[in-house]
Amino acid sequence: MKKNIAPLLLSIVSLFPFCKTAAPTNAPKPAEQYNTEVEQPLVSTLTIPVNISVDDLVRSLNARLSGRALYEDYSYTDNGNDGLMMNAWKSQDITLFFSGNTIKYRIPLKLWIKKELLLGAAAEVEGELALNFKTTFSINADWTLSTQTEVEYHEWISRPYLKTGLGNISVETIANLGLNRSKRTLSQTLDQYVSQQISLRPYVQEAWTALQEPILMDSLYQMWVKTTPTGIAMTPITTYNNAIRAKIAVDCLNDVNFGQKPYFRENSTLPNLRLISEAPDDYQVRIATDVPFPEAERLAKNMMIGQVFESGKNKVKVEDIQLWGNNDKVVVNSRLSGSFNGNIYFIGRPEFNPQKNQIEVKDLDFQVDTKNFLFRTASWIFQGTIKNQMKKAMTFPLDENIKALKASVQESLNYYEIQPGIVLTGTVDSVTVENTRVTPTSIRVNLFSKGKVNVDVKGL
Repeated sequence: MKKNIAPLLLSIVSLFPFCKTAAPTNAPKPAEQYNTEVEQPLVSTLTIPVNISVDDLVRSLNARLSGRALYEDYSYTDNGNDGLMMNAWKSQDITLFFSGNTIKYRIPLKLWIKKELLLGAAAEVEGELALNFKTTFSINADWTLSTQTEVEYHEWISRPYLKTGLGNISVETIANLGLNRSKRTLSQTLDQYVSQQISLRPYVQEAWTALQEPILMDSLYQMWVKTTPTGIAMTPITTYNNAIRAKIAVDCLNDVNFGQKPYFRENSTLPNLRLISEAPDDYQVRIATDVPFPEAERLAKNMMIGQVFESGKNKVKVEDIQLWGNNDKVVVNSRLSGSFNGNIYFIGRPEFNPQKNQIEVKDLDFQVDTKNFLFRTASWIFQGTIKNQMKKAMTFPLDENIKALKASVQESLNYYEIQPGIVLTGTVDSVTVENTRVTPTSIRVNLFSKGKVNVDVKGL
């Protein structure tokens, strides 16, 4: 008699529940990966105003020349055997007048002149006069000054006299002769002195080097602006309100870095001068504001966790949310419980809404593998409103971020001392959105900031 063994087999199988093949409870997980996007730095122009006070320059010049001989000649054979010795000292303050690239100035001098006479005799003359010079100057490619000076005329403050044993005899005619012969030499000596003492290069070099130091523009975001100067030029020199004025324009590349102070290698090679008619004063830089993934998760969780979505007899509750990047898109990992227990994934491309100043993931949808998975296991989820609610949760306001960032940068530009004696000042005129991208740590909105920036160098 045959026994029915089917009940026996079922009993045996029931003893080994782990042998059952359970249906998958998680959709395939999208990879976490990011585009290696390299943002090209923006080319800008930094304007360094050159403002030299004529009064300050005169004070400095008078202080330098105080007690010094401007001209010394103790030989009869110098200057083509002119038979003349002459010394000149500044006796009163020098006065200056600038017009374009021409300087007119009056130098009061005390003179000592000794003229060789016949049979070894000599006449010694003393007097005080003012020499009126005109100097035309230009700036060389290496930032030094070239000058061409001529004596326009002279005027006697005290008439020259010849010292003799019988008394002092007026010798204005002889002194005028000596001066007329020495005007060329005096002019050359003054030009030589100017070329040795006055140069823009040290000031420009100092500014060129200081600009390369990374600037912390926002301490909250740890945002550093790194400037790499690439070229330099200068406008013609003008005079206005008793000041010598010009603009030095530095072409530079601007990079924005977040986190630690960026490494930089100083370029100490100051380029040669290039002359331009006008220097632009607009400055542009790409800055950014981030919504870090932990912050985006917090905002989304506040709106979604605990919400229940129903479709017929089925319902699920959102237990957790995680975010990460997938190239230029954001993946939203949603852990559900209820009629479906497991993870499903949404994906979408973040965009900036300029009307609302917020990031939105407008095209958020079920990830492709999640769609295929749900069609086989829980297609009823498509009938619910979970996707629409998740779209609403994927909005991140940036209005306060942008306002705060603009205010922070403006505060830095009110007075930012790069180093002692070199101060950065400026204004933020506008902040506009350039693009939105996904980074390994955040959703980032690149902003294009435009304004005016000057670098004031003490001494210029």
